[in-house]
Amino acid sequence: MTGPSISRRSLLRGGAVGSIAALAGIGAVAAAGPSTLPVPDGPSHQDVATVRPAHRDAAIEHLRSLVERAAPIVERAREAGVFEGERFLGYEGSVSSATEFLDTSHPATFDTISTARYHVNYVAETFGVAVASLDDVTIGPSGPAQTGRASDIDALSESIRYESNAPAETMVWIDLIESWLHVAMIAGRNAEVDREALSAESERVRNRALARAVRNHERSVRFLSDARQFYRTFRARQSSGTSLGLDAARRTYREQIRTAAHDHEWYDERRVDEETPRDTAWNRLLTLAPGERSLDDAEWARRDGLAGLETVQLAEAAAQFRGFATGKERIERLRGNSTVPRRLLFDTKRRAVDGAYRIATAGDAFERWLLGRAAMYLSKGDRFLTDGEILDNYPRAHALACYGTAVGVVDTIPSVAGSVTR
Repeated sequence: MTGPSISRRSLLRGGAVGSIAALAGIGAVAAAGPSTLPVPDGPSHQDVATVRPAHRDAAIEHLRSLVERAAPIVERAREAGVFEGERFLGYEGSVSSATEFLDTSHPATFDTISTARYHVNYVAETFGVAVASLDDVTIGPSGPAQTGRASDIDALSESIRYESNAPAETMVWIDLIESWLHVAMIAGRNAEVDREALSAESERVRNRALARAVRNHERSVRFLSDARQFYRTFRARQSSGTSLGLDAARRTYREQIRTAAHDHEWYDERRVDEETPRDTAWNRLLTLAPGERSLDDAEWARRDGLAGLETVQLAEAAAQFRGFATGKERIERLRGNSTVPRRLLFDTKRRAVDGAYRIATAGDAFERWLLGRAAMYLSKGDRFLTDGEILDNYPRAHALACYGTAVGVVDTIPSVAGSVTR
C-alpha cells in the first residue's frame, strides 16, 4: 500500500478518528487512487491478552531443556556429517542461536514467547534429524527425544470454562487459547509414528518420519503449554461472571450461514469465460469464496471438541458470507461496462474503510477482532492494483471484488458480534 500507514493500535491508544476524511484529503486521495486509502491494521491478541512472568519462564525453561537434550546429540551428528547435503541450511546453527537467546534476559511479552517458540521449532527439527540418523534408540520415553503428542491435552480441553462479565474480550481470549490448543492437537497427531509400518520403509523415509515426529512432539508441548498459560491468565483476571451463550450463538451463526454456504462444485459451475470486467470480477469473487475456509475451520474445531474456537470461526464465516453478497452486488454495477469506473472502485473501498475505522475506534474487542477479515480483503484488493500480480486487462475488477466483499463484512460485524456480546 502506497499511502500512510495508520496503526489501529495507535488509534485505540492515542485518540480516535471517526472518518477517513479526517485522515486524508478525499479529493487528493481520489485522484491518486483507492489503494492510497489507509486501512486499519489487522487485529492482535495483544490488544486484550497479556503474558505473565510465569508464562515467560515456562517457555524459556522448555527451550532450555530441549537445548540441553539436543546439544550433545546434534554435535555427534555434525561430526558424523549427518547434516551434509540437507536442504535446510540452519541445522548446525539452530542450537547455538537458541543458546544465545537463552543467555540473555527477556521481558514477559508476546515477542519473547514467540521467539522461544521459533527456537523450539528449529532446535527440535535439528534434534529430530540428528537422533533419527544416529541412534534410533534415543527416541522414546527413556530417551532424550520423544514422539507422540504432549500429555494432558485432553485434560486442558475438558477443563476449559469461560465465565466473564466482559464477553467481547472473552471471545478474543477464546480464540487465543483454543487456537494454540488446536495447534498442539494437530502437531501431536503429526508426532505419532507407527514403528512397525516404518520398518518396511527405506532408511531415508524412516529417518524423515522419525525426525518429523520428534519436531512435532516438541511443538505440541510448546503450544499446549502456551494455551494452558493463557487460560490461567484469563482465569486469574476474572473476579466473577456468567457463562457466555456460545451454544445459542453457534445456532444463530449456522442458521445465517445455512443458505449461503456452497460446495466446490457450486463455485466451479458458475465460473465464466472472461470477456468483460464483470466476468473477471465475478470469477475473482468465486475464487475468494468468502466464508468457506472459516466454515471448514469451524467444522475442524467442532470435531476436535473446541466449541469456543468453533464459535469464533463461525462468526468469521457469517460475516464473510455477507461479504459475498455485497461483493456480488458491487460487481453487478459493472454490467455493460468495458472498464471499471475509478469512482466506483474508490467509493467502494472508502465505504469499507470508513466503517472499518468506526469499528477500530469505537467497537468492542470482538468487533475489532472480526475486523481482521475485512482488512484481509482490503489488503488483497490493494495488491491487485499495486503489485502487478494480475497480467490481464482488468486489475480493477479483481480489486472491486475484494473491496465489495470488505464492505459486506464491515457492515455486518456489529450484528455478528452482538450474537455473543449482547
